[in-house]
Amino acid sequence: MEFSNLLLKVLPWIGAAATGNVPALITMAAREVSAALGVEVPANPQAIGQAVANATPEQLLAMKDRDLAFQERMQAMGFAHVSDMARLAVEEVRIYAQDTQDARKTHGSADRVFWLGIAVLLTFAVLMGVVLWGSYQIMTGQAKLDAGALAIVSTLIGTVIGYVAANAQQVVSYFFGSSKGSDTKGGQIGDALAESMKQLGSKGPA
Repeated sequence: MEFSNLLLKVLPWIGAAATGNVPALITMAAREVSAALGVEVPANPQAIGQAVANATPEQLLAMKDRDLAFQERMQAMGFAHVSDMARLAVEEVRIYAQDTQDARKTHGSADRVFWLGIAVLLTFAVLMGVVLWGSYQIMTGQAKLDAGALAIVSTLIGTVIGYVAANAQQVVSYFFGSSKGSDTKGGQIGDALAESMKQLGSKGPA
């Protein structure tokens, strides 16, 4: 479900921060909503939107008060209007695209850059293959780990996979082009993988 319109309508300033694709602003928006609800809300637009959509009337009033206070802080920082935050996101994307274009011009014809990219992608493919094989071993009961060991291993593997996936995404973006938002997928892959492995371990073999 898309919550952008809801956020912008109910909480104009917090909504603009949450949907502007600027990590620092998204984090600030999550903190404001968390403070209003009294529970921690993850710093991503979907989670923030879901929290607003499920809020009670009393919680919505509290969030509107936070939105007004947030507006004052943003204006004190130089954001005179909600649209200024949107322009900040556009400028960030423009700078990112310019940086990628400059890198292509500088290194695009270097064979070493090409083979470095191949090495990164092969490393990612091998790691994913190993992780899938290990997950299969856990799921079928051929590999057994206690809950504590599995939590440590899954977190470590998720971190490594997230790092390599982010670098693999940079390789793809370098040669084929991509958006800045896609570069955040590496961390999401790592987090999702770690969580999935923990769930596999907790359920055990069928």
